[in-house]
Amino acid sequence: AQPRVEVMRCSRCAKCVETVTSSRAADGDLRKISTDDASASGMVRFGHNLYYCDRCARMVGY
Repeated sequence: AQPRVEVMRCSRCAKCVETVTSSRAADGDLRKISTDDASASGMVRFGHNLYYCDRCARMVGY
């Protein structure tokens, strides 16, 4: 499986973080960015392709 770069952008301040994920999971399905991957990159996932950076997440109560 080829690794790919995913861009996560904060919905509040527009800070961008890039993370590298494998493009396919073991069962062949496309892999989504997990909550653990997001938090390891300093982002908080709050919806489908929706993220806050740690700073903004604290400000809004996440």
